[in-house]
Amino acid sequence: MKKVVLLAGVFLWLTSHQQCWSRTKLNVVYPAVTGVMMGLWVAAETKAFQKYGLDVSLLYIPSAPQVVRVMLAGESQITITGGAAVVSANLSGADFVFIGGIVNVPAFYVMTTPEIKSIEDLKGATVGVTRFGSSSDFAMRYVLQKHGLRPEKDVTLLQLGGMIELATALSKRLVAAATLSSPADLRARKSGAQELVNMATTGVSFPQSAIVTNRAYIQAHQDDVLSFLRGYAEGMQRMTADKAMAKKVIEKYTRETDPEILESTYRYGVDYIAPIPYPAKEGIVEILKQSSHPKAKTANPDEFIDMSLVKKLEDSGFFRRVNQR
Repeated sequence: MKKVVLLAGVFLWLTSHQQCWSRTKLNVVYPAVTGVMMGLWVAAETKAFQKYGLDVSLLYIPSAPQVVRVMLAGESQITITGGAAVVSANLSGADFVFIGGIVNVPAFYVMTTPEIKSIEDLKGATVGVTRFGSSSDFAMRYVLQKHGLRPEKDVTLLQLGGMIELATALSKRLVAAATLSSPADLRARKSGAQELVNMATTGVSFPQSAIVTNRAYIQAHQDDVLSFLRGYAEGMQRMTADKAMAKKVIEKYTRETDPEILESTYRYGVDYIAPIPYPAKEGIVEILKQSSHPKAKTANPDEFIDMSLVKKLEDSGFFRRVNQR
């Protein structure tokens, strides 16, 4: 009997390790500690990716341009990143492709010090963004230009790294304004900063957080890419179905324990995450319109996007089945 039990234990151990060994390893990089990453975090913490045969490692690297550099180096197969940096890289010869959209509007708040009453008041001031070419940079430039101010001529732009760094700089009045997302915006509000513009209400489409890979990887590993989208979709479903669990995941990844910040971060994610993660073609068009790259005016936005994978899952009823659980 002892031998039978021992052999059974060995069999179970080998079976579990065989399953682990057979999983496809994916390094997935994301550029911001913000509520819109909640679906990704929850998918990882609830082992949704493992369910579909993937061994996913998440790595936070501040700002989309930095993430793009990691992609160019071949160190990440699938990334979550801002669209402007990806479009810029493609215009310069890269072969990245948007396969999904997590947030398809610029879900930033333009926050300012109390004495700034309008965007026009920023003339001659210094404002903060994460990195040049990032989503926060796009949002700030868009707002300035919309109000007749020329970035880098009428207003000085300072790149500060990440959202927490932006919130800290605004709190210490090192900058007069910054583009922030949750939970960094709440940290800034508590220090006296005010919301001047909610970018999500401006009517502009923009791939603030997109799922990106390259065409060669899709051709060689389409099943793995589909598995990633399935796992991510399950993460989205769990984050809405189990709020308490989702807030614990937020606490782990943001290292915040303040109940108000956790609630704000959760609500921000639920409000802005796209229910079906289609990439936003209109957002690519907007980036090309704003781009100063010489190839931008003649670029075809369809060449930057692959809708087929999300469409395949939707047509099969996958998203519907997941959301009915």
